[in-house]
Amino acid sequence: MAPMSLQGLAPVVGVLVLAELASGAILITYAGDLFAGVGRGFLGTTALICLAIIGADLGLLALLPDPSQLLHEPVDAGRFGSFVHWCIGFAGALLTYAFFYAVGTDAARRVIGAVTAGCALATLGSAAATFGTASLGGHSGAVAFIPPALLAGSVLAGMLLGHWYLIAPDLSFRPLRLAVYVIFGAIALQVAAIIVGISGAGAADRTSLLSGHNAVSFWLLVIGAGLITTAAVNVLTLYYARTRANQPATAMLYILIITVLMGLVPGHLLFFLTRVPV
Repeated sequence: MAPMSLQGLAPVVGVLVLAELASGAILITYAGDLFAGVGRGFLGTTALICLAIIGADLGLLALLPDPSQLLHEPVDAGRFGSFVHWCIGFAGALLTYAFFYAVGTDAARRVIGAVTAGCALATLGSAAATFGTASLGGHSGAVAFIPPALLAGSVLAGMLLGHWYLIAPDLSFRPLRLAVYVIFGAIALQVAAIIVGISGAGAADRTSLLSGHNAVSFWLLVIGAGLITTAAVNVLTLYYARTRANQPATAMLYILIITVLMGLVPGHLLFFLTRVPV
């Protein structure tokens, strides 16, 4: 069978990245609704932004050919259809969630939020089932997609929160500090996922990733940009959050979005090329 090309992988990776951004951000946002007290306005706006992201994802899915043709290997049609259906259901749940921020009671909103968070997890789970492999006991897709979703989503939610201080300058800085700590936790989870993925890979795949022709992309982008630079910039973000300087903190979060995506996108490309979940 013909080898995969970056041109063929790009649309599939784009679909996954958008789904991860929306799913991860809404999971973090829902946690903020429960524990951080950031306010209905911010939470509803974030839900609408996630709806726009998953809407763009659905548009890309509508244009996507059979992923088997792009990946040059079989992709279960039933599982891929389930992934598409969960994306649609997630979009509907997001719309309802945003509506309940405007008109619903706190209890009703949080029930809808739990349903929306469940749809986000199901979307990530169906992506993992669709594009994963038999390695790691069949859990390679979960290792490849769920930790990056939480990392990207926490950074996106944090960046949007930083902007919200321009609208609500009296908002406590505790939510922003909590957002920074969540990002540190997501970085640690991503490090653990990469270690697990590499440890469970075959010797040839591991060599190709760590010291073969894919090594430069892995060490420079996935590790250097996606983890080391992200962690270093997040230290600065925490400093600004502690000194109540939300504008520099937000600027750092913009940089974090870039560094996370610089690691996430090549990581997914390497996963499809080497079958090592990084």
